[in-house]
Amino acid sequence: MKVKQLLDKILENWQVKAVCFVISLFLYVIYQNQSVDKKVFSVPLTVESKNGYVSVEPHPKTIAVSARGKAEDLAQVRESDLRAYLDLSYVSQDGSYDFPVLVTLSDSASVLNPLEIKVTPEKVKLRVEEEITSYVDIVPLVMGKPANGYLYKSSTVKPAQIAISGPRSMIKNCKSLQTMPVSMSDASKDFSAKTKVEKKGMFIHHDDIDVNVDVQLEEITTQKQFEKVPVKILNLPDELEIRAMTSEITVTLAGTYNSLENFVPDETFVTADVSQVTEPGTYYIDLSYNIPKNFSMSEGFTKSIPVTFTLKPLTNPDEEKITIVESDSGQLEEKVEKRRKR
Repeated sequence: MKVKQLLDKILENWQVKAVCFVISLFLYVIYQNQSVDKKVFSVPLTVESKNGYVSVEPHPKTIAVSARGKAEDLAQVRESDLRAYLDLSYVSQDGSYDFPVLVTLSDSASVLNPLEIKVTPEKVKLRVEEEITSYVDIVPLVMGKPANGYLYKSSTVKPAQIAISGPRSMIKNCKSLQTMPVSMSDASKDFSAKTKVEKKGMFIHHDDIDVNVDVQLEEITTQKQFEKVPVKILNLPDELEIRAMTSEITVTLAGTYNSLENFVPDETFVTADVSQVTEPGTYYIDLSYNIPKNFSMSEGFTKSIPVTFTLKPLTNPDEEKITIVESDSGQLEEKVEKRRKR
């Protein structure tokens, strides 16, 4: 009886009660929607692998993560509370796969009321390969122009090799790595420089070590022609003079560029010793060269020159010689003799 009375009570004016229920439900939904907010984060996307496989193509740097929840909860969430990644751990062979984008929350964000999380894109397609390690040569990269008169000769680097790791196909095709550029601009002697090893793309990795590059230079060796070099006559006899000779010659020297540029022959650079000449005439006189030790003369240099000698003219043709003599009568007299003086 009581149950029947309860049912009658419930059904009494049921139309009005139904309308009230619908209105209440509608008001509740409006309230819930007004109290829920949405926030979009740009989160860095990383790739993780624990099975020795790595990606061989670029992936999106960031993804969009939208979070829905109470406004007061969302206000406490920061981008740093979200971590987005692709997990390659289940891959067992090379190939292309669709990897779901996984998102985790920090401890501080995970204790909030449940948040509705949605990522865009939800999946990322990647081609993966087995990761291997190998040793490759380090090649020094030397750039610039040394000081005037010098040339680049060679360079060495220590250590000579480095371990690299990455996708198998890329590692097998990588035979060497260069150093970062080392400048030899205006250098005039051997030198050493500390630098790094280049980064070979985003998929090949190596330790960030310092390497030492030793650079060797050499001076430029060349030839230079010196024209109108004077010939200095040595030991000319007093009674002779030179009527005709080759007074200037051309000399070609070989040596380093800077030394030749700064060298100026002096008056004793080329000499001719005529001390053996005693009579007038034309003679071939050997030449002597005072060559600095760091130079050498090219073949075909002048070894001797013709020189014509004559007697010096008399400066006082008639010379008187006065002597005192005693005459037959016993008196002293002057005796004058005239003779030619050369």
